[in-house]
Amino acid sequence: MTIAGIRCTPKKIYYSIIVFKEDDTFTLINQELIIPVSFNIPDKLKYVRKTILDIFLEYNVIRAGIRVTENNAQSPDRFRLMLEAIVQELIASSYVEAYFTGLKGSISKRLDIPNNGTITEVIEGRSVFNGITDWSSFSTEHRESILVGFASSTL
Repeated sequence: MTIAGIRCTPKKIYYSIIVFKEDDTFTLINQELIIPVSFNIPDKLKYVRKTILDIFLEYNVIRAGIRVTENNAQSPDRFRLMLEAIVQELIASSYVEAYFTGLKGSISKRLDIPNNGTITEVIEGRSVFNGITDWSSFSTEHRESILVGFASSTL
């Protein structure tokens, strides 16, 4: 089974491809999609949609998750919201069998990580997740994309 986890920022899309093997081990591939600065907004959205779809096809992703902006965010970035929306639309209209849009609380619930500060420690890299030895070396955005990917594996 191959799963994708996605975390958007206004300048990059962080994504993690998780390939589960028959012996319950997994391979983790972390990448970034840099959004071209010279494109106008519609072309940026088109570029992201097409590229993420190509990535899904290349890896044969069957489940996916996207980390979305918290509802109580003080000043959410509008372009990030647009990116999250276009990625959600892409996932919903693709051949992906199941998908998950994750807020911190719903991610922690799916992963059985308490939402009492423990999930924050994991996201910040102070606690290791799932035995991934180099967990703290990943960026916060990649850690979130990995977590939402694993959360979507429980669907």
